[in-house]
Amino acid sequence: MDTFDNSKSWSQYRRLLKEEFGIDLSMEPTERWIDVRGHHLRVDEWHPQTPSKGTLVLVHGGGGNGRILAPFAEPAAALGWKVVAPDLPGYGLTKTARSFKWDYAEWPAVVAEIVRSEDDPTALMGLSMGGMTAVLAAQIARTVRGVIATTLLDASDPKAFASAARWTWLGHISVLAMNTVPWIFDRLVLPLSLVAPFKAMSSNRRMQRYFAKDHLIGASWKPVRFLRTLHQYPVSSYTLNCPLVLIHPGRDEWTPLELSLETFDKIESRKRLVELSNGAHLPLEQPAYDELKNEMADCLTEILETPGGVPVTSAPNTGG
Repeated sequence: MDTFDNSKSWSQYRRLLKEEFGIDLSMEPTERWIDVRGHHLRVDEWHPQTPSKGTLVLVHGGGGNGRILAPFAEPAAALGWKVVAPDLPGYGLTKTARSFKWDYAEWPAVVAEIVRSEDDPTALMGLSMGGMTAVLAAQIARTVRGVIATTLLDASDPKAFASAARWTWLGHISVLAMNTVPWIFDRLVLPLSLVAPFKAMSSNRRMQRYFAKDHLIGASWKPVRFLRTLHQYPVSSYTLNCPLVLIHPGRDEWTPLELSLETFDKIESRKRLVELSNGAHLPLEQPAYDELKNEMADCLTEILETPGGVPVTSAPNTGG
C-alpha cells in the first residue's frame, strides 16, 4: 500500500518548508488507515509527549491532503494535543468506497464520524476549503468544542464559487453548466491545476510549482462532479453551536478576506476574527506563520478553559 513515509512528495515538501520558510519539522506523524463510511481512510496522527489535552482534527482543502497540514499539526502536538489529519475521500492516498460518486457531502460526513470516534474534547481546524468543511462537520457532529478556520468560502454562493476558480470567467461558465447541463458537466475529468489558482497558495515560487506539479495535488485529475456537488451542497443553516475563530491570511489572493467575511457574517455563533499581518492562502510566510501558531495556542487553551468556548470580540483583531 502506498504511504507518505519516504515518498518523494513528502520529502520535497519538507525540504521546501525548511529551505524557503525556515520551518524545520522535527516530528514524523504516525501513518495509519481507518475505515470510515466505507472509505479506507489514510490518516496522519501526531501524539504529544504528555497525556493528551484533547484532539484537534485538521481538515485540508480542495487541492490538498492531510500531510500538507504538517506545519500546523506539529505546533498543536507540542501544546499537548493529539492531532488527526485525514486524506478526505478522493484525495491523497485514501481508498474510496466503491459506492463513492465524487459527492462533496462525504467530506463533512467523514469528518463528523472522526469527531464522534474520539473520546477526548475535540476541536476542528480547517484550512482553505477545509474551513467551511469544518463548520459543516461541526453542525453534523454537534460535540465539537470549537472550530478554527483560515478561510470561509461558501461555495453554494455562485459569486463566491466563481471567485475561487482559477479564472473568474471559468467559474461563471462552470456555475451555468452545473445548473443547466449537469449530466455533461459531470463527465469531465480535469487536472486540479487547470481549475484552481495554485499560484495563490503561496507567495514563494518554488512552493507554487510544488503545489501545481505534485502528483497528489495539482497534477492529480479529478471528476468535475465533485465541484458541482460542492457548489450544490445544501447548506440548510448557518448556525453553529460551538465557538468559531477565523484566523485569516493577510495577503490571500485566492480567498480574500472580504470573501470570507461574507460567510463569517452569516454564521450565528460565538465568533471572532483575527487577520494575520501577511500570509498567502496557505500562510507559511513570516510573520504570519508565527502569528497563526500563537493564535492557535490561544484558541486551543480557551476552548478547554473557558465555559462555552472561545470568548467573542466585537471587532477584528489584527496580528502583527
